[in-house]
Amino acid sequence: MYFSSGRNKRGNAITDSLTVLTVMFVFGILSVVGYMVFDDLNSTLQEDPNMGSTAKGISSGLYDKYPATLDGAFLTAFVLMVIFAIVSVFVIDTHPIYFILAVVLLIAVFTIGGFLANAYDDIMTEPDLAEYANEFTATGFIMGNLMQVILGVVMVMLVALFAKFRSLT
Repeated sequence: MYFSSGRNKRGNAITDSLTVLTVMFVFGILSVVGYMVFDDLNSTLQEDPNMGSTAKGISSGLYDKYPATLDGAFLTAFVLMVIFAIVSVFVIDTHPIYFILAVVLLIAVFTIGGFLANAYDDIMTEPDLAEYANEFTATGFIMGNLMQVILGVVMVMLVALFAKFRSLT
């Protein structure tokens, strides 16, 4: 997916999973921080007597749509990455003997997912960010329940992997 090189043409599910976790973590934090910055910018713009009513109206409209738009973008990106992961299970040609290695490596994914979920929770419960973070309901739900979400995605991927092997025999 993201870390592939010309020499290694096969996908690496563990690296892809860690990349997805990292991208979603960073996207979630940047969305909330961006909303906080936009709030300060919008407040300054609304108080400026030199700004026209059109500029103030546009800024206010964008400010009102910001949380829903980026929350929807987060949810869409997450769903598309999960769909990509499930589809890639069918495309990647693996041998069932690597299942044990994959389970061991998934422990690393769960560990890092736990660290990222806790870090997200710690960051979003800061008093400065908490009021803005509450506007992002889907992002907060997914990141707040990241371990359960990862477990669900892994279970679906394992079912897809088993179905692939059953359909090939």
